[in-house]
Amino acid sequence: MPGITYFKPAGIPLRNLEEVCLSVEEVEALRLKELENLDQAQGAEKMNISRPTFQRVLASARKKMADALLNGKAIRIEGGNFEIASLSCKCFNGCDNVSQINNNQKEGEQNMKIAVVTDDGKTICQHFGRALYYTVVTVENGKVIGKEQRNKAGHHMAGAEHASQASHGEKHGFDVNAQASHAGMMANITDCQVLIAGGMGWGAQVSLKQNGIEALITDVNNIDEAIQLYIDGKLPNLTERLH
Repeated sequence: MPGITYFKPAGIPLRNLEEVCLSVEEVEALRLKELENLDQAQGAEKMNISRPTFQRVLASARKKMADALLNGKAIRIEGGNFEIASLSCKCFNGCDNVSQINNNQKEGEQNMKIAVVTDDGKTICQHFGRALYYTVVTVENGKVIGKEQRNKAGHHMAGAEHASQASHGEKHGFDVNAQASHAGMMANITDCQVLIAGGMGWGAQVSLKQNGIEALITDVNNIDEAIQLYIDGKLPNLTERLH
């Protein structure tokens, strides 16, 4: 997985930038072709896809990169249709740490906390900033083992903040006051890895990402249903709902 997932031209506020979005598989195709110097047949084999598919993915990635570089757009790496292969390691002393790394990876995936914005503890609020509470779900080995409700700061400020920004036709949540508000909202979910909401501003999504929390936007209304879809790997991220 890429360690850094967002890039922007220097000196231009995010709210003034257009974005291009590269999928994880597009970035992987670039890595294999441009950094590993593999030919298309080798790259396709590494990604477990056909050669024409590899060609198509690589061409799409190159076009998006050119668009961003030549037209001054931000680059976001997100989403796609992929699976992570098992990790392996070759040490200078010749030891084999494959099993140790795989076990560590599995342990990291076994336990996680998912925050869902809500007003009633049952349904997902349609806006991150205006929600009254978080429902925080603990997942272990693919099963829900705990659920709690936490207070959420900042909901009373969200309406005024968005009304002010909407009048300028800008993306929401990039001014100083909004960023401070987001920090307060996240203070009670710093132990969570994922947040699910019905919608949010671009600034909130970037703030969450910078704090190591993946933001997922969904049109699923029921919290339990959304959590199970996430566990099953079937919860789509509707980024078109960002504003």
